[in-house]
Amino acid sequence: MHNNPTSTERALAEGHLRFDKSGKAEKIVYVAVNHAERWSDPEEKVRAEFYAELIYKYGYAPQRIGVEVTVPDRSPNDFADLVVYEDDAHKRPFVVIECKKDGISDAEFNQAVEQAWGNGNAHKFRAKFVGVVAGGTRKFLDCSDKYGARERDKNVVADLPKRYEDLPEYVFRKGVSTEWQDIRRVS
Repeated sequence: MHNNPTSTERALAEGHLRFDKSGKAEKIVYVAVNHAERWSDPEEKVRAEFYAELIYKYGYAPQRIGVEVTVPDRSPNDFADLVVYEDDAHKRPFVVIECKKDGISDAEFNQAVEQAWGNGNAHKFRAKFVGVVAGGTRKFLDCSDKYGARERDKNVVADLPKRYEDLPEYVFRKGVSTEWQDIRRVS
């Protein structure tokens, strides 16, 4: 590992993720929920990195993060890539995340936003937030009742809340303790 390990590397080092090389294809295992996926899939690298960010950046417990969760009332079966729950029993979804490989088109990204919204909204998971992560391209939406079912602009939030707290007013601020959020002069 290099000086600044990625969140995925840290999660591997600390045992939240592990590689399984026992079969034909190498798999990444999400240890807390004992779920494995093929590591060669580019979307999987995005999911593993964001899964680790949910633990380290946002402060969610690994045992409260579901992976490839069956979406209620969807036929044929549809799956949400990541679901953060408010409870250990996985009964109250808080955030539903759709992961896509890095570098997708705007049209593909917008379709993923609709997929995340469809999975997270009132008749499915009833989550408070949904999001799409495609590498560095991200969009998070507030799913509360104060927005209409077709709203996709006024309900955009700057970032997900940390540890179930209130939404941050700003993602980047001068003088904050976390290096990635601090605004400072550049050359």
